[in-house]
Amino acid sequence: MKKFIIIVFIILIAGGIGAFFIFKKLTPLAPFEPKPPFQEQVGRCGDNICDAFEKANPNLCPKDCLLPVQSSLPQKTTSSERPPVTAKPEYQVSNDSPFGIHDPGLLTAENDIAGIGAKWTRYAGRDGLVWDIIESDKGQFDWEYNDKLYLETFKKGIEIFVSITPANKFYQSTDKSPENVPRDMEAFKKFLKTAVERYDGDGIGDAPGSPIISFWQIGNELDLSFNNKSSPSEQAGFLKESYKTIKSANPAAKVAISGAAGPEGFDGARRFYLPLLEELSKIKDGQSDRYFDIFDFHWYPFNDQYDYLTEFYPGARKIYFKDYIRNVRQSLTKYGYGNTPIFITETAQYSGTPGASKNINPQTALSQFKYRSEKEQAVFLIKQYVYSLANGVKKVLWATLTEWHNFGGETGSVWDNVGLINNPQNDNESHKKLGYYTYKKMAEVLEGSDWDNIETIQEKDGVYVYKFVKNGQPIWVAWNDNTGEKQVTISGVSSSSVKITEAVPNYDSGKEVKDYAAAFKTETKQIINNKLTFTLGETPVFAEGN
Repeated sequence: MKKFIIIVFIILIAGGIGAFFIFKKLTPLAPFEPKPPFQEQVGRCGDNICDAFEKANPNLCPKDCLLPVQSSLPQKTTSSERPPVTAKPEYQVSNDSPFGIHDPGLLTAENDIAGIGAKWTRYAGRDGLVWDIIESDKGQFDWEYNDKLYLETFKKGIEIFVSITPANKFYQSTDKSPENVPRDMEAFKKFLKTAVERYDGDGIGDAPGSPIISFWQIGNELDLSFNNKSSPSEQAGFLKESYKTIKSANPAAKVAISGAAGPEGFDGARRFYLPLLEELSKIKDGQSDRYFDIFDFHWYPFNDQYDYLTEFYPGARKIYFKDYIRNVRQSLTKYGYGNTPIFITETAQYSGTPGASKNINPQTALSQFKYRSEKEQAVFLIKQYVYSLANGVKKVLWATLTEWHNFGGETGSVWDNVGLINNPQNDNESHKKLGYYTYKKMAEVLEGSDWDNIETIQEKDGVYVYKFVKNGQPIWVAWNDNTGEKQVTISGVSSSSVKITEAVPNYDSGKEVKDYAAAFKTETKQIINNKLTFTLGETPVFAEGN
């Protein structure tokens, strides 16, 4: 009971954070941050006034503070006009690909997620569908910003996953959390149906039958919506109605449950998602009915390793990735969602030394993040992706490609440091980090693998080895969590030799990389008696048969 009182007290302190985070580049701010109430910080978005607050945070309301890129936006569209598609995708989207980037914003030549090998993106926050922005004038839908962003992404052949913020000042009190159930469900269903039909690709332009958006998510991180949070039973009914509305507009669409911010929000101290599953099971119209197609959770072990995390509040448990996945999978099966794919739409590690953030629980022992090198960020990236995929996760989206600037109104916080490309607004540097090249190499080597048959070769003595199969040929990914080198032997190798490539460029910083093709240290090992023996240092490696 004392722990509960402490947690509630801390949450009440944190609740004063301004609601402008709904328009921020990333959702969430952190896996441990309670959501702010939904209200305007200054003035009102859509009032055609670019006040001082909006000028300092230009992504909050582009309608009031027009960004330079918007000079190329199409003419204002209405709910009755479909966005024109003037070009087909440059390459075929691979729905099976697990590689994605969360909330990258506008896809410029510098911010090119296709170039890094990603095939998915998730748009959330301001870049998702924010009902309050799209219907800022009651009864009028303005799709201008979203049309530009989504069409641009579609033409690059990227699969789009959109998170919807179901709050609107006309249909819901502004002191409610953005993820709460709208007071006027019919108004929300009209907005939702219009959005799904708008981007379903039903005969628009020269891409008939090619949907611009097929993956929809209702709300985000319900376990963090502490301010006037609706109950699991209310959210269950809301998800059911939203699911049915989306399917009526586009039966082929997929619906994701709101992303869980962390394990404690599933069945721990912030217990919400397990009760939500229980409530969903009570309101089925038929025994086989289901009201979401994808389970999504977020994983940010900033101060720990890829395989476990401890959330940022007093008394938080150390929670292991495998245990969490097992718990989620067993719960999904229990309530009739046994075959539901699991996505991680947000994960990241920072580089550099972020400043302490006001949005981190002030009672935590962690008052400031320790320094992490670009190499440490890159090593985490490859481990997190491979470990997640080997444990049954279908998609993993990194947050984000180019660093954010003054994320959440704070200069130099951890969220300004998680991207894979330096933002010159942060440190006057614009180079690609080592993690960028590691991501690109990972996607290049592993894309096209049989994702349903990843084999665990070793997970003991601090050594991890996983076997992928691509075009009938094996690829091993291995790393060593020990402080010293370890010798590794892999049996059953049929090729005469194997090329071993370090997964991180052989430099201290990505700005030293001048030639991507020559940036990775490689060696060739001969196979003796169908066995590959090699030494693992601190850098993960790919091993490919020749």
